[in-house]
Amino acid sequence: MAAKRALLGTIKGPPNIVLILADDLGYADTGVYGSKTIGTPHIDALAKRGVRFTDAYVTAGTCSPSRAGLMSGQYQQRFGFEFNTAGAAITHRERRGLDPSLITFPKVLQHAGYATGMFGKWHLGTRDHFHPNARGFDEFYGFLAGAHGYFPLTKEERVYSTLMRNNTPLKEPDYLTDAFARETVRFIHKNKDKRFFAYVPFNAVHTPIQASKKYLDRFPDAKNRQQKTYNAMVSALDDAVGAIIAALRETQTEKNTLIIFMNDNGGPIYTRVQSNAPLRMGKLFLFEGGIRVPMIMSWPGVLETGSVYRRPVSSLDIYPTLCTAAGVILPTEVKLDGVNLIPHLRGEIDTAPHEALFWRNGPNKAIRLGKWKLIQAHDHVWLFDLESDIGETKNLAPTKPKILKTLQAKLKQWQGEMKPPAWPSKPNRRRVKIDDTLYELNI
Repeated sequence: MAAKRALLGTIKGPPNIVLILADDLGYADTGVYGSKTIGTPHIDALAKRGVRFTDAYVTAGTCSPSRAGLMSGQYQQRFGFEFNTAGAAITHRERRGLDPSLITFPKVLQHAGYATGMFGKWHLGTRDHFHPNARGFDEFYGFLAGAHGYFPLTKEERVYSTLMRNNTPLKEPDYLTDAFARETVRFIHKNKDKRFFAYVPFNAVHTPIQASKKYLDRFPDAKNRQQKTYNAMVSALDDAVGAIIAALRETQTEKNTLIIFMNDNGGPIYTRVQSNAPLRMGKLFLFEGGIRVPMIMSWPGVLETGSVYRRPVSSLDIYPTLCTAAGVILPTEVKLDGVNLIPHLRGEIDTAPHEALFWRNGPNKAIRLGKWKLIQAHDHVWLFDLESDIGETKNLAPTKPKILKTLQAKLKQWQGEMKPPAWPSKPNRRRVKIDDTLYELNI
């Protein structure tokens, strides 16, 4: 570890920060994570310049709760944000969002003097007190709801389903992934002479599956139209990442910019175009395919280039990592569930960042403790050894009763610290049979 530290530079001062969040990307749908059919040269190059994580997790298998955990640095169950903000009645849905009393990390960075901008999908509430401009962003260009088409709309949408610049609705003529990249590039150039934080939560590659001709033409041999379009969407996302990194180079800010690329949850299996291989299942589930995501972190001169970090980390760690990098000492009343990853990645701390990680989605609960993973759904339990069975194919619950009991006790203790859901799950939740057990998908 000492040799590794000697190769790395000292941390000279607060960096610029760019956090790029993909939406519903398959775990194996970039070259660096195993794709053989979709070229992602810009994302792959980012991994070569930084750290690639093999065991990075988000706090939920669905978009909105996952983002609540990211923004708050806390398990979202601590404040009741267990399910998506969607519901049966629009009036009820509009009352749902990220608790205004929570201090988001963009708010902390803004208070520390960063120029802050967000370009993409919010999905954390639609009313004024939930709006990105009220939660730490000087600039907002995007939409407030959970999904949006990629081409100009042909009909009027509700205000939170349409694009906005800050609070003003607008019409966007460009393919939406390109537009979010364009706005991020503009923000970087505008703020090149000050510290800036750009949060770029693309809606790519969330449904609807849509791509422009420019990207479709890159896959002339794809026979399945849906697969071809999805591949094109990933390619557009990769181009967008490339455009953002190019802007950092053009403004000579790249060497002092911390970049993070990750995904909000696993790729859905219902679209039949994402690949989460070798993980089991996908979005909505607490199997690995729903909650383990690609993640890359680059900080020139501070983090080792081309390295791989194999211990479990969480999206909860983004908050303390970025605030510590920015030189911010958080007040004692800000209680976080994440940890600063930088000393772990630099070899200054040799222990794992987390003893255990937890999940809850209605009747479905999970814990990872070291190599062991427990999932409980109604009366059924699964126990997996992830070191030898990353695909969660062999249920060891019947043969490892002591380990099972330990994980169940820790899970129960964690649940005792959480609050009940602040609103119910979506009424049209589905049930799926897995290993002869009904698994209820609460969203």
